[in-house]
Amino acid sequence: MKSLFQMLKFIGFSGIGWILDFSVFTVLGLFEDNVILNNIISSWVGVTFVFIFSTKSVFQNNSKISLKIKYLIYLFYQCILIFLVSNILAWVNGIIISNINFEIILSFSHLISKILITPITMILNFIVMKNIIEKI
Repeated sequence: MKSLFQMLKFIGFSGIGWILDFSVFTVLGLFEDNVILNNIISSWVGVTFVFIFSTKSVFQNNSKISLKIKYLIYLFYQCILIFLVSNILAWVNGIIISNINFEIILSFSHLISKILITPITMILNFIVMKNIIEKI
């Protein structure tokens, strides 16, 4: 039951982090077409927000390892994840552009791609953050 409650709170903070991430991603898209670069930059905003608030309200740090060290571990994980997800996002965006003929969808293909990959990253982030904060 504790994990379910944690997951619901994490989803709430992740939702806010995602809104920050998505907003930055959208604004960057107005100036730059590179979805990989835009996603890397915008993801750091969301990742940092979620880490700060989740470590204060969702997860308990019960070890002698400081949150600063755990944040560095989480950032290392996020470097790998963001790189992989950004490339998947570019791939999904390419598929949409190649296979859809509706101009309105093409105009927002990068945003649609980001929405489609978000559930995967949210689940992975919950699992990894819970383990980093509570198990390490």
